[in-house]
Amino acid sequence: MKMLAAPGTQTDWNGTHYEMLLTARETGGKLGAFASDAGPGDGPPRHRHLEADELFVILQGRLRFWRAGETFERGAGSMIYIPAGVEHTFVVIENARWIAILSPGGLEGFFPAVAGQGLEIPRDLAEIKAIAAQFDMEITGPPLGVAEP
Repeated sequence: MKMLAAPGTQTDWNGTHYEMLLTARETGGKLGAFASDAGPGDGPPRHRHLEADELFVILQGRLRFWRAGETFERGAGSMIYIPAGVEHTFVVIENARWIAILSPGGLEGFFPAVAGQGLEIPRDLAEIKAIAAQFDMEITGPPLGVAEP
């Protein structure tokens, strides 16, 4: 069952701390936003959002992104746009804090859902993929390593 996160909900999962800032419930489904904090080496597996555009606002630190075959790094003050349907991932290079904004919203409920079930990558990847699909996310490949160009 799809979990709806409330603003202010905080959770830790897969090495990252998440705080829900704005939820689909508050915006009639139009937007969702969450802040994240993570250390070097942390980052999600490669994935895409079939319906949602995603905007990253990096507040501190440095991230290396992989977007549809292109790899690049961005630091504090940068914004990165990922159109719906485009495969992407990132890895934290320096301790970082960022905000992710998605339109339409809904992804913000994914993190409390998987953390609440104690699921871990890679151990529970099949179950995580099934839950991700409920939140407009298709996991398509491995995480990006810190050493990868």
